Amino acid sequence: MKAFPMRRTLFCSLLLLALVGICRSGSAQTAAPTQPHPAQQPVVQIAQAPAVGVPLAQIANAAPQAGQSPVAPAQRGLIGPPFQITPVEQQFVDQILQMWENESSKIKTFNGRFERWEYDPVFGPGTDIPSIKSVGQLTYSKPDKGSFKIEEVRRYQPKDPQSAPLPDDWVLQKEELGEHWVCDGKAVYEYKHNKKQLVVQPLPPDMQGKDIVNGPLPFLFGAKAEELKHRYWIRSKQGNEASIWLEAYPRTQADAANYHHVEIMLDRKTMQPKAIQVHMPNNKSRAVYMFDKPTINGKLNALFGSLFSAPRTPFGWTRVVQDAQNANPQASKTEPTVQKR
Repeated sequence: MKAFPMRRTLFCSLLLLALVGICRSGSAQTAAPTQPHPAQQPVVQIAQAPAVGVPLAQIANAAPQAGQSPVAPAQRGLIGPPFQITPVEQQFVDQILQMWENESSKIKTFNGRFERWEYDPVFGPGTDIPSIKSVGQLTYSKPDKGSFKIEEVRRYQPKDPQSAPLPDDWVLQKEELGEHWVCDGKAVYEYKHNKKQLVVQPLPPDMQGKDIVNGPLPFLFGAKAEELKHRYWIRSKQGNEASIWLEAYPRTQADAANYHHVEIMLDRKTMQPKAIQVHMPNNKSRAVYMFDKPTINGKLNALFGSLFSAPRTPFGWTRVVQDAQNANPQASKTEPTVQKR
């Protein structure tokens, strides 16, 4: 599958859509919990579940997973398997991925809210206390239109740092604008509020009009089982009666530059994602995305439809167009770098 260049800052937002792709397998938080939970920890802790398989250090010379294309370690840009699984385990993963593909193909439109909890053990308050809690909206229309917007940002500012975290320790940042991007099928538009830039990343012609999974958005709408296995090393983690957990590691250096690995929790009955956890390249910082129950295949009204239109450059902002192949920023030559509304 053709790789598409992408900046890490944009990736973390776009990866969120992975869950919706999986949800089509049945739809960085899940529906609101019915039982109380500690304020500092999300409802799901998929990072702590024991995994099936053994560490890479123990299988440095092991063969590739059954059913997955062999990867030559010396081949430029490719990464060998970080674990080893049995044929039976591989068969289970294959079945889950096929179910994902079958169900995801049924989704035409998607609209839902989500929460994102971000953890930074180095510069944040601790390993298990999120430094930022955000709320956003995610909208999608098949095959290649999408909108992602963080609408509310709360930062951890405890009144008493010595006491256990309380819900109101995450303070709303009224003046802070979160990530916002739009894909109209021809380009991805990212609002960079800190720089007052509207960054335009055109999609190559051979990617336009196709499922977003074939563009810059990994783990996405219309994902195909074989394509996922081609791009990721995937295994099943220990789940329970209600959930199935998958863990995916990148096969290429390009993807590894954006994240170390990703964990996904699926509802065993509906095959809709409950949560996704993205581990950053340092394998220390992470983001947990949790989803409310989305509206699937409902009618998107005119307001939602306008979300997918190519946005105009806000007043006083600069429009920056990236090369479709190399993603090298360059000032647009076809319109003013500063455009009035």
